[in-house]
Amino acid sequence: MKRGLFDARMFADAWRLWEDARCSKPMHFMHHYFGKQAANMRLEKIEQFIAVVDAGSIRGAARQLSMSQPALSRALQQLEEELGVALMLRSGRGAILTEAGRAFLSHARVAEAELRKAADEARKTVSEGSGLLALGLSPVGASLLLPELAIGLRKARPKTRIRILETTPSALLPLVREEVMDLAVTQRTRINLDAGLDYRPLAEINMRIAVRPGHPLLGAKPRALSDLVAASWLYMTAHDSSDDIVSRSFLADGLPVPLPAVHCGSYFVALDLIAATDMVGVLPPTLLRSCIEEGKLTELMLAKPLMPISLGLYTRAGSPPTPSTKTAIDLIVSISRRLAFSGELRNTSPLIAGPKRSEAARSVRGVAAKK
Repeated sequence: MKRGLFDARMFADAWRLWEDARCSKPMHFMHHYFGKQAANMRLEKIEQFIAVVDAGSIRGAARQLSMSQPALSRALQQLEEELGVALMLRSGRGAILTEAGRAFLSHARVAEAELRKAADEARKTVSEGSGLLALGLSPVGASLLLPELAIGLRKARPKTRIRILETTPSALLPLVREEVMDLAVTQRTRINLDAGLDYRPLAEINMRIAVRPGHPLLGAKPRALSDLVAASWLYMTAHDSSDDIVSRSFLADGLPVPLPAVHCGSYFVALDLIAATDMVGVLPPTLLRSCIEEGKLTELMLAKPLMPISLGLYTRAGSPPTPSTKTAIDLIVSISRRLAFSGELRNTSPLIAGPKRSEAARSVRGVAAKK
């Protein structure tokens, strides 16, 4: 179970991702010099402004741009309204820059060059299959998809840089909506989907209770949830949020929600904490099985299973995927479908480590042979 390689980088990747989004050179330049209004400006308007300055008149610039004088005049007026200043004085002799216009021009020329360069690089990225692919995964999504997803992406898109952020659903969805992340795989907890997001269901999962071997709550009989109200719980999400499966399961049984002993956003840390203490945590069956096989954790059986979670794929509504994003979606769907068809994600039978499963199978075959 080699997950440290991905989880150990999550915080550094998250910071770098935010910095890339916030400080990409053309956008940083525009915001630095033009403020919030830069978001409403189009490269076309800046080009038109520069053309008028270079031509010395609206008439000359309109001829060069192959557009009518009234249309160019309206475009310049809109630019001035967005900036809130007059950039030039119009007269029969031509257009003369104001002081604000001269200040704007020096930066506008640089901004035009930077934006053109950014557009060229974007087109080159799509044509060559390179660029950055930013993936958001909840702890459940990461445990099911990694490392297979990362290996598959590296094989299919060797020129694409991949960044993986593992965090809670409530933190991931705004990043997808704002296009900081290309997609997110996480559980769906809200009935009404955000209008800015598209959702594709992937799998239903029955989560399991994980404890260390020799935990005082272990016994011959399965435990009721009422036995675990006072347990020392490790939460992967905020215990009072709709994202949390533990809170929802206790409330559904009319029980008080247990208070968290520790809140942890990554399974990489959570596994060590559960193994070294008497804390109780919730894990996907595939992850807990691997921990059982290593002798690190064991399952605390419940008389009644926890509420299942719905894992799904979130993308930004109305935003066509890039080739790299399309590849990631295809891999995610393929991995999820295979896991769902295996039946393990929805099975509620006790988890048995690999060697024990083999011994049990041999025992069954032996009994059958005697008969």
